[in-house]
Amino acid sequence: MLPTFPVQDLRQISARLHDEFGGLSHRCVERRVRDTWQCFEHLGITVTPHLVERVAREHLRAMVNSVPPSQAVRQAPLRTGATLLSGHRTAPRPR
Repeated sequence: MLPTFPVQDLRQISARLHDEFGGLSHRCVERRVRDTWQCFEHLGITVTPHLVERVAREHLRAMVNSVPPSQAVRQAPLRTGATLLSGHRTAPRPR
């Protein structure tokens, strides 16, 4: 299937979104923009650069927000003593 989207519009949208989402690779941003444009065409929706940019931005924001927190933040320190829910004492960590 031949691309029916204006390449210049896609480049401009990708450049703006890449500036906004610098943590993602340029290729990832370009792919999201292209996929969004093609999805609208497939669904028969009138495609405008503004609409593609808005939806692609939401998808990219979801990608950024779905990254799990780092290991240091996720791991709670192991404590000895009674636990909050059970009241039982936990065994100390081996040395």
